[in-house]
Amino acid sequence: MNNITKFNGVDYTNTFATRIGVMHELVKEILSTQMSNKDCVIDIGGGPGMGARIIDSLGIMASVVNIEPSTTIHDVPRLLHVKYIPMQMSLKEALGVRMPFPADCILIVSAAHEIALCNNSSASRNKEIFSSEFNQFIRKNLEPEGIIVVGFPNYCKGASPTEIAKQRRITESHLGHSHPPEELFTVEELSQIFGTQPSVYVKRPMNIDGGNPDDTILMANVAVFKKMDISDRINKVGSSPRFTEQAL
Repeated sequence: MNNITKFNGVDYTNTFATRIGVMHELVKEILSTQMSNKDCVIDIGGGPGMGARIIDSLGIMASVVNIEPSTTIHDVPRLLHVKYIPMQMSLKEALGVRMPFPADCILIVSAAHEIALCNNSSASRNKEIFSSEFNQFIRKNLEPEGIIVVGFPNYCKGASPTEIAKQRRITESHLGHSHPPEELFTVEELSQIFGTQPSVYVKRPMNIDGGNPDDTILMANVAVFKKMDISDRINKVGSSPRFTEQAL
């Protein structure tokens, strides 16, 4: 499957977005404490403007660029408070494009693992490439006092292979695809990418079939990293951590 075009023709707003609503609610809670009016945001892999929709629902007067390669970007949201700028391109392409503004916040929600998969290599190598490219993008486009907000799914720590296999069958039945643990990011891996611990980290069970949250091992996570806390790795072009082929 070509991950760049994986969501082409998908009604993301009324399918995926509703299934992973817990993730978006968690992101909304975090952004409500991290953003202010007049902030500029770059949402990487924002599909049909999901980041802009979340920020608009908070009543925050912000400008949001959405970098999204799939045709979901043509599903333009109706917004009251947010100035919205959709840009149909991949993260790789965005590295060579001048953004409309430097960002106070770079947002990436349920997209990091999909972007990494576009590198079409092993899970570990995909993450290494993503790390290098994401850090390059941050170095070029995030204000010195800006933040990175990452929303990401993964499995409960300690989940057995049997439990994961069961969860993947449920995910595939509702979303049409699923991911093995090694393809998903953990907070430890994100901390490794940035060379620092998150200033905020929260997680919550995400039952995509709408049932009891206690009946799922799938977790919605949101972590906030401050650019000022990020190690010198971000200033070294092409530098990226090494990842192992294992579920962490």
